[in-house]
Amino acid sequence: MAQPQIVTTYPASAVQGDSTVQYTVGASGFDGPKIDFFNATSAQWWYFDAVSSDLTQSIVITFLGNAPGATGTPVGTVPFNFIEINLQLPDGSLAALSAAAQTITMTTVADGSSAVFNGAGYSWSGAPDLSNILIKINDTLNGLSGSIQLNSNAPHHASCGPATTGASLLVSPHLGWANSIPDALASVSLNYHGQQLSYQGRGYHDSNWGDRAFSADLGNWYWGHARFGSYSLVWFDMMDITGVEHQTGYLAQNGVVVANSCGTMPVRPTGANSAYPPIPGLLPTGFQIIYNMGSAGVLEVNVTNHEAIVSYPGVYTRWVGNVAGGIRGQATYTGVALYEEMGG
Repeated sequence: MAQPQIVTTYPASAVQGDSTVQYTVGASGFDGPKIDFFNATSAQWWYFDAVSSDLTQSIVITFLGNAPGATGTPVGTVPFNFIEINLQLPDGSLAALSAAAQTITMTTVADGSSAVFNGAGYSWSGAPDLSNILIKINDTLNGLSGSIQLNSNAPHHASCGPATTGASLLVSPHLGWANSIPDALASVSLNYHGQQLSYQGRGYHDSNWGDRAFSADLGNWYWGHARFGSYSLVWFDMMDITGVEHQTGYLAQNGVVVANSCGTMPVRPTGANSAYPPIPGLLPTGFQIIYNMGSAGVLEVNVTNHEAIVSYPGVYTRWVGNVAGGIRGQATYTGVALYEEMGG
């Protein structure tokens, strides 16, 4: 028996009225829309990334519904429905692209989602069980085409535990987070102005949403994901605008969740310029993540920056880097990570 499809269409401008925003896990639609319509301040964005195993190539794609509402920028400054793309290219260069979409058509089946950002040349198609997702690109304006395949290696989760019906998806008040693919085998096959981007590595996918501008809640944050040995790690250490710190931690091994909890994973900068809270303009050389997993032990991971792949000085930096870590008293493993600092 075919599973029912739910189709949501978002127009290319804000709709008047009060949106209904979902901040708990529903019976289905984990990766789907969390807002019934976008008014002037409500927004949702879907994030995807893939980094090569040797850290020489990466891609980050963010699909934004109501970009002005998400960013708090005046209407007309950025397109309403919008895609941002950051490329780390094999020739050593970086490219930042953007594409304006018209309407958004989203189809949800079970927990998976598919979407078409009409008029932009970008779409994705996700499996109902979140086991895989395929992004297709035919962006003639920016000269980018091809596909990105993510095959999940770690189960999706709610903010502080399993994705059971009714579980909270809040990171902080007004900011929701659904981590649909915490870790994946990524296969990238793209062409950018004749330059081939073809690699395998690690991938990731999540979604954020809220009923007011991101800047209205955020003080600063450290977020990232890593794969080292058989471990899949996601960290999220955020200080809201009132100075309250919110920590969420997630660790899986061979696709089985080891720990998933809140409040027991401090992330701190290391090396030169390792001020906490972050001081704008001072960028550390890496980060240390300590995750107290209770009976599962204490995870200690050190991340060392390899290259900054996005930089807005004093505001935001994203890196790819090397990882070394493991559970205290057990073996240490190495791997790769993609991560960011906001507010420093």
